Amino acid sequence: MEERAFFDVHLHAFNLNHPSFSGFVRRLLRELPRGFLTRRRLWRLPVAILVGLALLALGLALLLVCWLAPARRVVRSAISPVFRLFKRLVGRLMNLLFVMENDVGSLFLLLENCLRDPYSLVLCDEGLHVGNERYTRIVLTPLMMDFGYKSRTPRGAVNAEKWIRYDVPGDRPIVEQVVDLFRGIRDYVGTESSLALAERYPALGPETRRVFEIYPFLGLNPANYTNERIGDLLEKYFGEYTGRREDFRERLGKFDGDIEHMGSHFFAGVKVYPPLGFDPWPEGNGKAKVELLYATCSEKGIPLTTHGGSGGFVAVDREELKTITAVAKWAAVLQHYPELKVNLAHFPLGKGDKGRREATVDLVLKYANVYVDLSCRATSDRYYQELKDLLQGLPAAEAEKLRSRILFGTNFAVNLMWIDSYNGYLCLFSRTAALTQKEKHAFCSVNPERFLFR
Repeated sequence: MEERAFFDVHLHAFNLNHPSFSGFVRRLLRELPRGFLTRRRLWRLPVAILVGLALLALGLALLLVCWLAPARRVVRSAISPVFRLFKRLVGRLMNLLFVMENDVGSLFLLLENCLRDPYSLVLCDEGLHVGNERYTRIVLTPLMMDFGYKSRTPRGAVNAEKWIRYDVPGDRPIVEQVVDLFRGIRDYVGTESSLALAERYPALGPETRRVFEIYPFLGLNPANYTNERIGDLLEKYFGEYTGRREDFRERLGKFDGDIEHMGSHFFAGVKVYPPLGFDPWPEGNGKAKVELLYATCSEKGIPLTTHGGSGGFVAVDREELKTITAVAKWAAVLQHYPELKVNLAHFPLGKGDKGRREATVDLVLKYANVYVDLSCRATSDRYYQELKDLLQGLPAAEAEKLRSRILFGTNFAVNLMWIDSYNGYLCLFSRTAALTQKEKHAFCSVNPERFLFR
């Protein structure tokens, strides 16, 4: 069978050791009303907790009374959907936690095992089934996130009254994430199928072969580094960049454990994440740093993916978040670097996202190398129906241009908060009637290959 590749251009391969959860919580604390938790008013916290527990106890008591009442059948039928929803939410949270407890190599084996699940089969010896198409290889592009210390609030910013004893957040240097990720890729590629492997991953029997090609994007926030350091990183990882898939494949699984021995064609692109403090087009001295990044990517054709929207893992204040996640920031970037190859991730559909969607589509239509992806958004068929309506509502030439820039992505494992499994996300894409087979093939194979490689 001719080799054809399916692409997931947007997923994450880190575990609980890598994110800075304290940075996320500190941002929430900073947005409390001024003086809410000073030393003199610290009593408010336990009082709020007690009130919450009291309300919960009252609610449970009312449910018990209703359950024992003569009309309990009516009441039970009314509240059963609430319990089912609660059970589903808890289940998805536990699902996410179980996944993120794994080392990275095990995570990739977990994904392959999921795709080969005989009860929801999308991957077999013939390849990956997507609609009427078959793909013999699956290319994953894990997007690293720079949780670096410099992007977080300094000590004392949320603790002026000293009500937190250990106000020193743990460092999360991206170098550790790099080592874990490439060690995980090496372990996945080198893991042979066996009966012992099948004891943990039942779908990976002795005859199965590894099907993923894994080419990560380097997570980078220029604000965390000096101009010289940014230049060194770009030269180290992209100095001999060709953009050829063959060159990346030669390095696949070849990490020897020493980051100093890594070079070009280990990373397939760059990932930036505004909610963690990355400003796409800052004022003042910071602009020189992003200009260095964009100039290098534009000149060499290196793909760049940015988190789209203001949700996600947020570690900056609300006003700053609103400013640095605006599509207008990327309009300013592209005005200066019109050849930049950039994916504005998490393409928004629905009435609530109309303004952002229109601004994003304008950039796709205006610039030749602007893409969007479907990651984390396409958790129900309604999303694909809305995408179909959008394409049908555009003039034919504009609709065709947008079709040629849409990329399939999942945002695994974060998307487990909205969908049950990795292959559930793929099955939804495979089976939706809202997209034609030609569109599906373009989104998951043709367009991503053009975005990632030359």
